[in-house]
Amino acid sequence: MEAALRLDAAMDSPLTVPDVCAEADVEETIFEAHFDAVEELRPAFYDLTLAQYRMLAEATTGYEEFSFEERLASFFYILLDALGEQRAFVQATFDTQVRYQSSFRTRVRTALRDLLTDADTVPNVNQLVTGLWPIHEVLTEVTFAIIRHWIHDETEAQEATTALVDKLVAFVAELVTFGGVSRGVDLAWYIVQNDSLGLGRLPIVGRFFSRG
Repeated sequence: MEAALRLDAAMDSPLTVPDVCAEADVEETIFEAHFDAVEELRPAFYDLTLAQYRMLAEATTGYEEFSFEERLASFFYILLDALGEQRAFVQATFDTQVRYQSSFRTRVRTALRDLLTDADTVPNVNQLVTGLWPIHEVLTEVTFAIIRHWIHDETEAQEATTALVDKLVAFVAELVTFGGVSRGVDLAWYIVQNDSLGLGRLPIVGRFFSRG
C-alpha cells in the first residue's frame, strides 16, 4: 500500500501490480494473497488506520481503566495520527473516495458503536440510547467532520483540530455518561411503584397501573 502511494506521487501513468510489487520488493504472490486488483491498494490505507487504532488501544498500558472520555479521545487522536502518515493522500482522496459509502466509514461506525456500548464506561441505562444506530451514525458524521477540519487545518501541528477534539470529546462524554438518565429511570420506577404523584387516580393512567 505504501509503495502504491509512493508511485502515485511519482508517476503519471496508472499503477500496475508488477510496478507496485517491484517498488515494495515483494513477490506478486504476496500481492495476490491480499488483493484482487491494484485499485484496492489506495482505499486499504484508510482501513489500516482502524486496524492501527485497535492494535494501539489494546497495547496501551492501563487502557482497560480509561474512562469513556479518555477512550474517545484516544480514538480520535490515534486515527488522526494514522491518517497523518499520508496527509497529502488523504487531502486528495477523502472527499471523493471514502467520505460517504466506503468500508472505512463502516469501520469507523463500528469502532464508535463499540465505545458507546462498552459496559465498563457507559452506564447500562444510558446504553438504551447510545446503543441506537442513529446515535452511531451521528457520531460517525461528527468524526468525518473532524477529519475534514484536520485536512484543511493549516495551524501549527494542527493545533486548531486538537482544541476542537478536546472540546468535542468533553461534550460527548458528558452526554454519554450523564448520570441523570439512570437517576431519572429510578425516579420514574419509584413513582410508578408507589403512585407518589397520585397518577393512579387518572382514568387512563390508573388502568395502566392496575395492569402492572
